[in-house]
Amino acid sequence: MLLGIVANRPVEAKTVSYPPETACQVAATRPDRMPAAREQIAHPSQGDIAYYRFGHGSPIVLQTGFRATMSEWDAAFLADLAKHHEVIVFDNRGVGRSQPSATSFTVQDMASDLSALIDTLHLHDVTVLGWSMGGAVTTQLAIDHPANVQRIVLMSAPAPGRFGVPVAPAVEATLSGKPGTTFDDVMKVLFPPSAANAAGACFRKNMFVPADYASPKISATVTAGQTGLLRAWEQDNAAADALHKLHIDTLILSGDNDSILPKQNAEALAHAMPDAQLLVVRAAGHAMMYQYPHALASAINRFITQTPAHQMAKAAP
Repeated sequence: MLLGIVANRPVEAKTVSYPPETACQVAATRPDRMPAAREQIAHPSQGDIAYYRFGHGSPIVLQTGFRATMSEWDAAFLADLAKHHEVIVFDNRGVGRSQPSATSFTVQDMASDLSALIDTLHLHDVTVLGWSMGGAVTTQLAIDHPANVQRIVLMSAPAPGRFGVPVAPAVEATLSGKPGTTFDDVMKVLFPPSAANAAGACFRKNMFVPADYASPKISATVTAGQTGLLRAWEQDNAAADALHKLHIDTLILSGDNDSILPKQNAEALAHAMPDAQLLVVRAAGHAMMYQYPHALASAINRFITQTPAHQMAKAAP
């Protein structure tokens, strides 16, 4: 029924089964253990943004998700991306040293922050990867600031407005840190039952935590603001309408066992976006970069390699 609303357009879709990866395998050169890994602060006009920058090659900026910090990225996943790309990870407004006084958290606000970071760092031929809520922010970036992004990757992302299947209330309560929520409770919604224990162990071991980074607590203000962002995205039919006109190379990644954002979101995005390709990963959950860090990094690198910079990209100064 949901897909019947979307224009009937051929979609480049593929379902893959990745072999199990060695549990918690991390490269010896994981980026958060490098002596040069130091938190930096960008100073765009709307407020400071804290970030880390490492690797070599075309830039890929990672936009994180709901109530997440930079620590939620898997270090093995980042290490593999950094073999071919300059990787930039950052904290969202109101988190850590990024705009500590931020009070507004609309998707347009956060897309503007992302665009400002790209501008401030003078990045060109940019890929932006948005995970979970970060996928909504990345999509809005492409709508509002198309000159600042060359291609996008939407991983476990929500579709806007009438196209989306929202997060179930009980799952949202767990992710929001309701009283009594445990680490294991969160792992059970981030990963399929068969993978929750092993992936949860990797989540603890492989989190991106440089020596100078104090993983911040998420305030009630940020939780409420980001919850409002997601609720608004569920009603955002203007963004849904804009998808049909959004000509940007897009890779959509979805786990077929995602209990937070069902793969119908990914299917709807792929049908609505003219230049999208869809990759569904069997036995993968919402935080699948902890299950298949190397395979996913390889898929993303192939996508970037196969979608070179076009003339529409922002000209270098």
